[in-house]
Amino acid sequence: MRKIAVDNWDKIIKWSYSLARQYAINNLVPQGVTSARRFDAYKHDGKPLPRRFPRIPDEYFKRKGTWKGWRDFLGNPDQRKRRSYLSYRDAGRVAREAGISNSKEYVNWKERPVNIPSRPEYYYPEWNGWKDFLGSGYKSPDPRHYTKLSLADVRIIKHQLAMGITGAVLAKTFGVSEMQISRIKKGENWGDI
Repeated sequence: MRKIAVDNWDKIIKWSYSLARQYAINNLVPQGVTSARRFDAYKHDGKPLPRRFPRIPDEYFKRKGTWKGWRDFLGNPDQRKRRSYLSYRDAGRVAREAGISNSKEYVNWKERPVNIPSRPEYYYPEWNGWKDFLGSGYKSPDPRHYTKLSLADVRIIKHQLAMGITGAVLAKTFGVSEMQISRIKKGENWGDI
């Protein structure tokens, strides 16, 4: 990996896969971020990421056609060549037996066996949706209930963004989506404030 010297990660406007990978290896892995699940936990705990760092790197870099998987992204491509996961049907059966009934419960499943992938939708080529994977016990996750923001809320959000508070933290605090915070930050929503 060719290292690029960066004095301030927040100044990066467009992230390439190699630059994001370098940041992850140098700054996230030493803090214990060694998997997609741990990256999500790190992000949801409101821990710092550079200002424009892709919040969902696998989706972001898949759209760009450069994603090589979490193991490569976190710098350990040879650590576990290919974990021996259960078959698609067996993994679904184990999830159902554990009482998992939707994607939200699956993502938050703390006792998930190591022989079942954390992101089955990316691992199994035969993936046909959560309803198929979880069978007849599937229940749609409760929809998020987002609040409407007041003018005062938006002013506070803009001030907090300027101070470097992450969008994930603000979204959780104000009960809105990260996308809403992103749109406020870019001026797409509430641009006149």
